[in-house]
Amino acid sequence: MAVGCVIELAARVASRELKNGFAVVRPPGHHAEESTAMGFCFFNSIAITAKYLRDKLNIGKILIVDLDVHHGNGTQQAFYADPSILYVSLHRYDEGNFFPGSGAPNEVGSGPGEGYNINIAWTGGLDPPMGDVEYLTAFRTVIMPAANEFDPEIVLVSAGFDAVEGHDPPLGGYKVTAKCFGHLTKQLLKLADGRVVLALEGGHDLTAICDASEACINALLGNELEPLPEDIVHQIPNMNAIASLKKTTEIQSKYWKSVEPYSVPVDCALAESQKQEREETETVSAMASLSVDVEQCVPQEGSRAAGEPMEEEPAL
Repeated sequence: MAVGCVIELAARVASRELKNGFAVVRPPGHHAEESTAMGFCFFNSIAITAKYLRDKLNIGKILIVDLDVHHGNGTQQAFYADPSILYVSLHRYDEGNFFPGSGAPNEVGSGPGEGYNINIAWTGGLDPPMGDVEYLTAFRTVIMPAANEFDPEIVLVSAGFDAVEGHDPPLGGYKVTAKCFGHLTKQLLKLADGRVVLALEGGHDLTAICDASEACINALLGNELEPLPEDIVHQIPNMNAIASLKKTTEIQSKYWKSVEPYSVPVDCALAESQKQEREETETVSAMASLSVDVEQCVPQEGSRAAGEPMEEEPAL
């Protein structure tokens, strides 16, 4: 049932019958491997759906973003050598000491799929726990640049919400707010003409699941989202997050040109980075405007310069 629901929804979104969608299904799937059930997962809904879209509907490029606090070992395994599917996961890793132990930053894919597997492997335990700032920075420095460069035709999201505050340390222990997941979803909607499909993965706190799901659905509907607190916008990521992101960007910059510029300045506040991006955009716009003005000032062949008298038309 869960797999069928996700396939049906994704097929309708891929054919533009639906704009986007959220499959609220159980059980989750991203831990299920080809011949092994684990972590409450029996069939990998997102992986099976991606293969269906690729093989049956001829979708050439699929982005999978895994937001669950645990690494999606099954999804990674399914596409480790496949360049048509870019798999990106943000997860608690702690040098392999957090379940399921996979998802190291140097696990980048193999053969033709090398570079098409991106692990943002948070380390450092819960001292302090990762929160909104760290997740937003990961999107800014790695996920969105690589995703835009990949240019997917559809985006599938393993929407696990066990990184949301309210989960005990053995189940996650992070402090990401539910509203933040809405803002992350809104960013993903900028890809693939908005063709984004979410499928529920992990989550053990009912309130956290409900609140995060509501935030994501509001984003999918195009509703105005509750703004993030002002202190979040001006806060820099914690040192463990900076170390994790620098390691990821150092590795992934070999495969994604768009990630390379962000390999150093991950330790600035979101507001500062947004200011820099606005200044860069304004500079590019000004240069483009200047170029247009220059082109308009260059006399075209057969035209006359200012003040040059017009030739009289011959009398008939």
